[in-house]
Amino acid sequence: MRFAIFGAGGLGAYYGARLAEAGHEVGFVARGAQLAALKKQGLRLTSPLGDVHLKHPVASAEPGELGVADVVIVAVKTWQLPDALAEALGAAHVLGGLSRVFSMLESPGVARHLNSGASVEFGELAGGASPRAAALAEAFARAKVDAKVSEDIRTELWKKLVTVSSWSGLGALARSPMGVLRKIPETRALIDRAVDEGMAVGLCRGHALFESFKEELWRFYDALPAEATASMQRDLMAGKPSELDAWNGAIVRFGAACGVDTPVHAFTLHALLPMERRARGAL
Repeated sequence: MRFAIFGAGGLGAYYGARLAEAGHEVGFVARGAQLAALKKQGLRLTSPLGDVHLKHPVASAEPGELGVADVVIVAVKTWQLPDALAEALGAAHVLGGLSRVFSMLESPGVARHLNSGASVEFGELAGGASPRAAALAEAFARAKVDAKVSEDIRTELWKKLVTVSSWSGLGALARSPMGVLRKIPETRALIDRAVDEGMAVGLCRGHALFESFKEELWRFYDALPAEATASMQRDLMAGKPSELDAWNGAIVRFGAACGVDTPVHAFTLHALLPMERRARGAL
């Protein structure tokens, strides 16, 4: 398959490197220092699953220069999506998807994968299975990536939202990694309440979220490396624009529309707004 990776940050660099390693044709849409590094030194990935060095990756700031692709993977921050998707493609051409991986850029052209695995899940926005989703899962499987086709990707996306929003902002406020947050009873309880809020809002929106999801989520949290931090947390602590509005902000807005109280998410959102607005030049 021919892949275009729109965004060559920690996530896009990881999956792009793996897909190229597996023999797929891969091109990266990148900008600034990352684009310059890709052209000068290539892309290096360090990973518990094996390192990769793409010496001469195809990369450009202009998507059109990459040619026709079978699959475009959009791997940018949530708040960058309006810029990335300048023209509406139409739902018929889009799969919803999510990723579970801890990967970050250590420096331009150098990505580091932290955990012992990587997985993606995707599916038709209207639900159900499809041949194109199955073909994409096979391509990822060849690239050492666990891939699952979901028949209800919208619910899986909501689960991912609850997973990341329930601890990333609290981590930024506490300036602490997951190992600390889950160890201290008070911060562990805050995460637990945030999960409950996100599940309640999800149920109101028609997503099937059960107590078993919460149990699975805590098994995931407890298995994370002690030093693990979420991307939003890292961005906030580095003084960069973050996904605060799209994560905690979304839970608060949808909760208000459903009549569901979300006090932990609301406090997290409001307490971090000064940092977020300063990063965006509004303060």
